[in-house]
Amino acid sequence: MKGHWSSSYITWAMEEGLTNGYEDGTFQPDKPITEAEFLALLLRAYGLISVADVAAGSQWHAPYYEYANSLGWPMNHANTRGSFLRGQAALLMATAARGVVLTEREAIKWLLDEGISNGRTAATIEGFASTGSITRAEALTFLYKLKLHTKLLSSTKLPTVQSGLYGIELGDHVDKLIALHGKPDGIVLSEYAFSWHVYTGGGQYEPFAMYGLASDRIVAAFSPSKGGWQLPGGLTNGLPLASAKPLLAGVTGVRQEDDYYAYSAGGVRTTLFLDALDGDGIVGILKQQEGLKASTARDDKLRDALEQTLFDLVNAERVTRGISALSWDRLAAQAARLHSEDMRDHNYFSHTNKGNASAFDRMESQGIRFRYAAENIAAGQPNSFFAHYAFLNSASHRKAMLDAKLTKLGVGVALGGSYKQYFTQNYYSPL
Repeated sequence: MKGHWSSSYITWAMEEGLTNGYEDGTFQPDKPITEAEFLALLLRAYGLISVADVAAGSQWHAPYYEYANSLGWPMNHANTRGSFLRGQAALLMATAARGVVLTEREAIKWLLDEGISNGRTAATIEGFASTGSITRAEALTFLYKLKLHTKLLSSTKLPTVQSGLYGIELGDHVDKLIALHGKPDGIVLSEYAFSWHVYTGGGQYEPFAMYGLASDRIVAAFSPSKGGWQLPGGLTNGLPLASAKPLLAGVTGVRQEDDYYAYSAGGVRTTLFLDALDGDGIVGILKQQEGLKASTARDDKLRDALEQTLFDLVNAERVTRGISALSWDRLAAQAARLHSEDMRDHNYFSHTNKGNASAFDRMESQGIRFRYAAENIAAGQPNSFFAHYAFLNSASHRKAMLDAKLTKLGVGVALGGSYKQYFTQNYYSPL
């Protein structure tokens, strides 16, 4: 690394046994460092964990994260190269050194005030360039100066406050999502330029959560589960709307309908879905970054995603209320899709088609033999969330959705037509 501005810091790191560089003999000082790599260097620099502490066969970074998590340090699990930012590094260093809860700006100010950093372009909070990725050379420079300043890291265990949806907030990296919750049970498209990562609890639907991802960042989140959302002021599912409104001072763009209450704040659009038939309690919360581009693809993949999402929402609703989840039924789904397409193609909205066939007739025509059966239809809603809560807030549709006697469900969606989107649900219990 002779000739590189950071060569003295790299030499220090190698002599201290913090790193050996890459197998090809290079160090690549200008390459972005990941959070796990930075955390490992920090803990090695203070002799808290060594390379030898990593158990064979485990993820190499596991003991470093275990140590950081045990003290409540702010970890983002941003391990896609280039996703770990200078501001996050500053917050981690300042928290570890001081043993107090800090904001990112407070952490950066401390580094600047103590001479641990001179910023990237200037010795100011803005000049620190908190949103820029941190290189391997910058990381070693930070750690060398931190070690000169602070001889021992704090052992104070900080309080951990879960926020967002099951610890995930808008803006978090997908690595944090995977680290906390594992791989999703499913991934489906949305009507925007992001995909939903769906967690169904292994098909048990408790807990149930959906996270919208674009460019590896969380841009939307939804859950009807009680206890999943931890939002400012105690806003969460189960709270009556009348009790929630005083918590929403300063919001804009308010829109209230029978089945939802929506508002904007801080660049985020929040929709509180309501149970209008039971005291206007909040039964689902959807948060989404504003300004997201609508998807231009209105094709079979989007149709399939809307069907799957509506199926998942029904099951999450039932399980939240102590009712068994339904099984997906291929024949019922076929009957439902054909009816949605028929309503679109022949411009009508009814349970009885132009040939005078009822829902029961149409289900039997697909070979279904049932003891009990029911059908819900909706049209014009922008997505499956709004269709679901329209069903929930209609007494007759709600009855079908929450009927414990029904065990199977097929969902069919048709795109286009005068209503833009048609939704059909066919429920039944087999003979």
